[in-house]
Parts: sequence; C-alpha cells; structure tokens
Amino acid sequence: MNYEGTMDYLAALARFGVKPGLERTGALLDFAGRPQRQMRHVHIAGTNGKGSVAVMIEAVLRAAGYRTGLYTSPHLQRYTERIRVCGQEVPQRELAALVTSLAPAVSRLADDLSIGAPTEFEVATAACFQWFASQRVEIAVVEVGLGGRFDSTNVVTPEVSVITHIAMDHMDRLGNTLAEIASDKAGIIKPGVPVVTGPQEPEAMTVLEAAAQRAGAPLTVVGRDVGFDVVSIDIKGTTVDMDLPLFGPVRATTGLVGEHQAANCATAAAALGVLAGIGAPPAVVSTEHLRQGLAEAANPGRFEVVASDPFAVILDGAHNPDGARALAATVERVLPGLRPRVLVVACSRDKRIDEMMQSLAPCFDVVVATAAAHTRSGAADPEGLATAARAVWEAGALRGGAGAGPGPRQGAAAEPGPEAYVKTPAHDAVRLGLGIARQRHAAAVVVAGSLYLIGEVRDIWRS
Repeated sequence: MNYEGTMDYLAALARFGVKPGLERTGALLDFAGRPQRQMRHVHIAGTNGKGSVAVMIEAVLRAAGYRTGLYTSPHLQRYTERIRVCGQEVPQRELAALVTSLAPAVSRLADDLSIGAPTEFEVATAACFQWFASQRVEIAVVEVGLGGRFDSTNVVTPEVSVITHIAMDHMDRLGNTLAEIASDKAGIIKPGVPVVTGPQEPEAMTVLEAAAQRAGAPLTVVGRDVGFDVVSIDIKGTTVDMDLPLFGPVRATTGLVGEHQAANCATAAAALGVLAGIGAPPAVVSTEHLRQGLAEAANPGRFEVVASDPFAVILDGAHNPDGARALAATVERVLPGLRPRVLVVACSRDKRIDEMMQSLAPCFDVVVATAAAHTRSGAADPEGLATAARAVWEAGALRGGAGAGPGPRQGAAAEPGPEAYVKTPAHDAVRLGLGIARQRHAAAVVVAGSLYLIGEVRDIWRS
C-alpha cells in the first residue's frame, strides 16, 4: 500500500470503532516480534492534560540526550503526527510499509471469531512500536488513546505510570461517575511500577490511591508530595516554581499557557524525577535539562496563539466541561478586561454542551457555532450550540451577573449585546468570526470545542 491507500485502509478499520480488550493488540505485536519490549516506556493516562504532559516529558528526555519516541492521539492535520522519534514524524512511506506488513495478521484475526478484527487504533499502536524499535528508541512516551485498562497501549510495562487530571468525559465507555472513570484509568497501574498523579478531585484520588496500594505501586501525588506555585501566566507561556523530591526547588517556564499547564509541568517533572531516581534511564536528568525541555515543549491546539495583530487568534482543543473551565480561566487570566471577544465553536454530539457553554459563553461577546467535518461520534447541531450560548447570556442577564456579557453602552454608538451565529462549514465560520472581530475591533478570536475543528482551522490558517 502507498500512503493514501494506508489511510483508506485505516479508515476502513475505523468502522470497528473502539473495542475493549488487549488480545488483538497483543496478537499484532506477537506477529511483529514484540517490538514494544525493545525499549523502556512512560505510560500516560488522564482526561485532560495527558498530551501536554507527554510532550513535556519527551522534550526533557530529548534535551538530556536520549533517543525518544512519542505516541499521541488524535492528530490535528496529518496522521503521521501521532508517531515521532526525536521530534520527527514517521515518514508517510514508512508508516505505509509498517501497516502493510501488519495486514496479513489483521486478516488472520478478522477470520478468528474468538478475537475479531483489530481496530484502527490497535493497528496504529502496533505500527508505532515497530517504528520505535526500528529506530532504536531508548525510551518511549506513550499516551493512552481512551481510558486506560483496555486501551491498546496498555500492553506495555512502563518505568513509570502517569495519570493526569481526571474529569467527566467519554461516559458512554468509561462510566457515569468520577470514581468509575478513575477506576478505568487506574487500569494502567502495574504491580510495583511507580505512579505519578496530577492534582485530582477527592473522589478520583481515593480510587487511584486504592489501586496503587493494591498493586504495591509507589504513589507520588502532585500538590501533596510535589509542590508547585504559579509565578506568572501570559499569552506567551507559564512560569512555575516547583519543589521536586529529586531536583529540589526549580523555576521553569513553558510555552504552554494556563494554570492547568503549571500543574502539568509539575506532573511531568515529578515523573522525570521518578525515572531518574530509579535509574531509568540510567543517567541523571539535570535541572538544566528539565528547564530546557519544558521551555521547548510544544503542543499545538492547546491555547495556541497563531496571530496577535490586530487581535489575538487562539486555537484550543478544549472539548469537555473541565477543559472548557480551564480555557475560560486562561482567557480571563491572559486577556483581563479586554473585550470584545469572539468564540468560534464546534463540538461532538456526545459532549456536555450546556456545561461547556456555562463556562465559555460569559467570556465572549460573540459566538459563531459551526461543525467540524470529521468528528468520530458525529458533530453536534450548531444551532444547539448557539442556543446554549444564548441561554447562558439570558440567565446571566436575569441574574445581573457576569453571564450577561458586555451589555450595551450608553450613547449613540452603543455596543451590541451578546450575539450567537450559526455558520457552516468551518472555514466559513472562521471567516465570519474574523470579520466580526475586525469590525468590532475585538481583542481576540478563540476557536475551541473540538480537536477536529482545530485541525481544520490549522489547515485553513496555513493556506
């Protein structure tokens, strides 16, 4: 298969959706010679922040001179973004060759009714480990795709397991309570393998502590065992003071923006401290490596500033209520009192739209609701998004609270109140949002609600 044929092949496998269990991934890796055993791993689960923590850890290890692998999902623009060695995406022709080499095993499993056909993500995971092995990766930073216990990445036994902030998302697959979701994500905890967790709600932390105790896995909790304080946050990045068991006091700056990114910095640093403390990798990661890596870490689509003049244009993949709250807090932190602001938003139809809009709508004066072209669970109705925004504004107006939006100004040149528009496709919605921003001399346009939307907009922006 060529690359285009490979993308079609993986898309065809996507019809099998997400299936629980590790048998198919294990069978594919057995067929490939168990490449995952040729390197060490850091395994990362969580609801929000796992991608940011993954890129931070990988960047620090690369700054320290290690040959690193990074596996993340989903991609924004190119499938090859998911698989990187020392910061470089797997070449398209190589990914095609890897998937082609797995095709006989895929066919064999599809004929075995006791196991069934592998999914797209399972094949991609096997191909990823093949590539890492062929490139002599020393340590791979692996992000869970969905959940933890039955995610195909859970075939690895890592040097350290990391669990970032747990929140309500993917309830149809992971559970309807925070405890149920935490239990699934705690499935990456392995006997005797150290665990690092970011700050958690008490309900989730209770589950993680119990799981670690059952597994005999030493547990490090950020905010309890690892202290951190936000020094500053602006549109260019976040500076944080950390008190780390191995490194001691460290002040570091990351280009990732927001108070939640300060917690992610501390989580990544804590995991690196555990790695160095247990001799995996064997050489010590220095404080300077830590500062350098955190400064260089980049995670596109996470409060990504793609323009600053005449107004800021920010792309953020916040796609659940917890992410929406973090985005709203960051907007208010880095753009204090600067209005008007325009939100271009799309969501998947399985998201808690009303809760997301309760956080986002009060931060914006104009909402342009749209739909992403490629959304796994289907796109939410843009009219429903606009209606949810209007409901928040109206409720705020009745209360006389912040949800009322900017309100009209006195005088002949009165500023219009909050407005919600519906516009599809996404590129037309972006053009509308930018046009309104120019007309009203806006402070910022923020695009959010879906990583699929962010991918589309990045393509639009590049062209």
